[in-house]
Amino acid sequence: MAQRSIAVSAGESSGDLNGAYLAKAITGIAPDVSIWGAGGPRMREAGVEIVINMTNGGTIGVAETIKSLPGVAVKYLRLRNLLLKLKPDLFVPIDFGAFNIRLAQVAHANAIPVVYYFPPSSWRKRPRNSAKLLACGGKVVTPFPWSAELLSEAGVDARFLGHPLIDIVKPTAPRDLFLSELGLDLSFITIGLLPGSRSHEIREHLTPLIESARMLHRLLGRVQFVIGAARGAEDIRRRLATSIKSDSPAIRVVEGRTYDCMAASDLLITSSGTATLEAAILGVPMIIIYRGSSIMRLEYIVRKSILEDFIGLPNIIAGRGVCPELINDDVAPEKLADIASSLLTDNSALSEMKRALKDIKSSLGEQGAVDRAARAALEMGELL
Repeated sequence: MAQRSIAVSAGESSGDLNGAYLAKAITGIAPDVSIWGAGGPRMREAGVEIVINMTNGGTIGVAETIKSLPGVAVKYLRLRNLLLKLKPDLFVPIDFGAFNIRLAQVAHANAIPVVYYFPPSSWRKRPRNSAKLLACGGKVVTPFPWSAELLSEAGVDARFLGHPLIDIVKPTAPRDLFLSELGLDLSFITIGLLPGSRSHEIREHLTPLIESARMLHRLLGRVQFVIGAARGAEDIRRRLATSIKSDSPAIRVVEGRTYDCMAASDLLITSSGTATLEAAILGVPMIIIYRGSSIMRLEYIVRKSILEDFIGLPNIIAGRGVCPELINDDVAPEKLADIASSLLTDNSALSEMKRALKDIKSSLGEQGAVDRAARAALEMGELL
């Protein structure tokens, strides 16, 4: 009897992370199943046979998407052809809607079972994509309870089993050990700076973050900073070296230890995205920022009326401004320093934010979500 196989498709770093944990869980439940597909280094480390490398596959905004189209189209056609040729027993697309929804519809039309993990825009409180997901076979495991409710009302078999980040987000070292490794003072206020992983995010965010650090050092005195780099730490260190002045505070750069950076911080200034939800799970107060390229800023103005009321996931989940947000031209050193210093000198405000973040974490379900999702995917795909 031929070995059963599952194809997985993830297009960006968060999808690669979730795909890796899901693959490990599936292998634990059904060790006879081979897993292959499109993804990145984490999925490869988890034992997935990566046939198409999707590192840096994610984009934000229309302009960025258009620039990436030729390369993405080639990868789409390659994966589509492999799906039709190899006919896996199950196809599991993960987020990355513009790419994966089309693949999932092709798979479903060709009798390949599909279970969509992390349906696109599932974090939105306004219903989207239900008709497209029905055309993919209508089987979904979603990380947000309201997403399952909205999709179920539209006829999708949508299941909320908890958010996998509840299982995934764990620091690797205690605060004191982490700070000591970096040569930082355990008694100082520590502020984590997370500029984001995309090249334009680092370009747009790093300068105001460093300038705000210098201002906060002058305002507060005993304060130090850790820049958490998802990648490109050496580039960040080079940029940092060119801006160091005599009045600069202690700033360290670490790569691949985002959760340690978050857990060791009294406050974060973080780019909008998955990192904001990870910080919420760790209960770390934060200021959420996003400054796009000039084209993206124009696009934001044009499309603002159809977007969510907030950009940060904690605020979207709570339905209110739990964490301060600064967007585009408001991402300025003076504003960042002013908000950060106000929070750090107001214990009641920090305590209130921590309470709200705890409630947000509670809404994401209990631990064990990844195992439950893996079992559900196998059951919905009729592999159990």
